Amino acid sequence: MMKQFYKTFCGALLFISGMVFSQFTITNTFRTNDATGLKIGDNATLTAATGVDPNGSGWLRLTNSSPSQRGYMYVQQSFPTTLGVMADFEYVSWRSSNDSFLGADGFTFFLFDGSITDAKFKLGGYGGSLGYANTGNTPGLSGGYIGVGFDEYGNFARAAENRNGGTTVSVPNAVVLRGPTSATYTASNPYLTHTELGDRTGGANAIRARNEIDYNTIVTARPAPSEFYRRVQVYVTKSGSDYVVNVRWRKQGETTFTNILTYTMNGTTYPLPPTLKLGFAASTGGGYNFHEIRNILLTTPGNIRVDSGSNSASLCNDIKENPVTFSIEVSNDTAANLADINFSNQIQDAAGNLLDITKFKITSLSTTGFTSSTLPTSNFTSNNITGKLGLASKTSGIITITGNYFKKSIPTNQSFKSVSKVNTTEITDSDLTNNTTTTAIYARKCSILTNPSLPSYSK
Repeated sequence: MMKQFYKTFCGALLFISGMVFSQFTITNTFRTNDATGLKIGDNATLTAATGVDPNGSGWLRLTNSSPSQRGYMYVQQSFPTTLGVMADFEYVSWRSSNDSFLGADGFTFFLFDGSITDAKFKLGGYGGSLGYANTGNTPGLSGGYIGVGFDEYGNFARAAENRNGGTTVSVPNAVVLRGPTSATYTASNPYLTHTELGDRTGGANAIRARNEIDYNTIVTARPAPSEFYRRVQVYVTKSGSDYVVNVRWRKQGETTFTNILTYTMNGTTYPLPPTLKLGFAASTGGGYNFHEIRNILLTTPGNIRVDSGSNSASLCNDIKENPVTFSIEVSNDTAANLADINFSNQIQDAAGNLLDITKFKITSLSTTGFTSSTLPTSNFTSNNITGKLGLASKTSGIITITGNYFKKSIPTNQSFKSVSKVNTTEITDSDLTNNTTTTAIYARKCSILTNPSLPSYSK
């Protein structure tokens, strides 16, 4: 079982424009109280802004664990679709009191036309429509292209409440795909496909009671990642004139992703808009859950990329030695087996200067998932690491760097960071904006540090 880590990107939103319009990377951890670049509505909140969680350790909470909630968030920055889309995020769905519906309703991850402005944005129906699909007299999400429903109760797949197509019965614990919003009400948000997850024995309530889409043990605090963890990746890639949607996820204790849904969208019937935006929505009814999102990464598929996290958002500047672990994930999304990926990592101060080993010293480095590695594993004489990596097609590898930060090496309330870079000449990398990743850690006073180590992100 791998350690759980969380991303520590600086700022609420990072948008990096590449050399050409088709390159982009958007990230947001939702850990802070900064809502810059986000449109948050109805019952949705940033828990670090409401005091539910310490600043730096928060989540995007779409709904509370109470009846008749609804909430949404979308990133106001649009992004190009020329090279396709890869979205990565974590979620947890849990409740602090019992209900008679065994948790409900669920949430959607959605992509919608990037030309839709804040003034023109409207959600779809709530309840079983999860904020995306049409229902009753409510049209679907403005400019919606796809809605991926993580359906706890089971109505997002169902042809009920005027939803366009689907099953005749509820399908709990399922991932469901619905299509674009249409000006023609009867053609809006068509049911496309769904995947039933987990043990399907017994009736609907027996399925709902299982820990699949949501966590069904009543708890007073958010379950630890070792108890319930879900990391999701959604790919939209071009295949000839069509578009293939793939959804995969990873649970607690797992080191690889499992593909849970694949669907090919006809490119003539469902053309991809030139730009898109991403968002989430969730709803509760008589049944309810906290629906919480963290650590979104949005970028282009089909190349190599790097992402990182740490086991600490901040540390105490008055302690002699603070152990810190960085987890760096290198992904090869291409069809080629790569044997010559250049990797570098530096531990730097906030200004980008290499930290001396009297301030931070790397003590160990390990790798997993790579076919080869020339990275050093011991006897570190500087905080600059370079080497070569091999990585099989369509796989990811993990580099774990552990070190010690020494007392008052940087001023209190300032940060130091891990900066990792990858590149290779074995392929033509169409997007260089996701070839660098930064994880920052802040030095705090012990008196104001609630918890220096809040592990919740798996890499």
